[in-house]
Amino acid sequence: MDDNPLIARLRQCCRLEEPDIRELLDLCWDVRDIGRGVNIVHDGERADRVHLIMSGWAARYKLLPSGARQITSLLLPGDLCDLRCTTLARMDQGIMALTPVRVAYILPQAINALERTDPAVGHALAWCSLVEQAILRAWIVNMGRRHALERVAHLFCELSERLSMTAPDGQGSRFYPLTQEEIADTLGLTPVHVNRVLQDLRSRSMITSRRGGLTVLDLVGLQRLSGFNGAYLRPQTIPVAELAIA
Repeated sequence: MDDNPLIARLRQCCRLEEPDIRELLDLCWDVRDIGRGVNIVHDGERADRVHLIMSGWAARYKLLPSGARQITSLLLPGDLCDLRCTTLARMDQGIMALTPVRVAYILPQAINALERTDPAVGHALAWCSLVEQAILRAWIVNMGRRHALERVAHLFCELSERLSMTAPDGQGSRFYPLTQEEIADTLGLTPVHVNRVLQDLRSRSMITSRRGGLTVLDLVGLQRLSGFNGAYLRPQTIPVAELAIA
């Protein structure tokens, strides 16, 4: 059970009993392999599945008429890419695999039925939505109020914290398979600017890079540099039992 990244993630902050876990595992029977650079979801297509990242990295993105791309979210193992998007007639964003990924394709009707019949699962999935909204707010602050060096450092700190939530030992990988262009498209910077920032971080011995990605060497230093506080990734919620009483 622990090899399912969604279960590992939910157990961080949500109480799930064995029947709840079995119900969630039963949702993940349709698992597909997607190649790097392939769209999992196309902007404008009908939203008929919820997609759970089982392994690998993906990204939500929007394309401008000029062809410029803005990455609006990085999606890691355990992330439900579009939990509430199936209420839309058409998707308003694309989702692309940044690396080879394994994706569980889940019928939204199955999730809706489970949320109605299992309060603990409904509470856990609501927690997922809260975290997604908190990440979006953090990204807005990061892009709006931090300069480039702090912006990149904060992103790396967030990725480390998110990866640790699904790692068996609580120590997530410090290797990020991101290109300079992908970092630039995520943070509203140019690839040239990102290159300068990465050079600065390398000179401080905070990261090292090689073809295919980069590795964080000094997470504490990055946290100090960016003022990172990861509490928004683990919001505390009111227990289901207390909600039922209310």
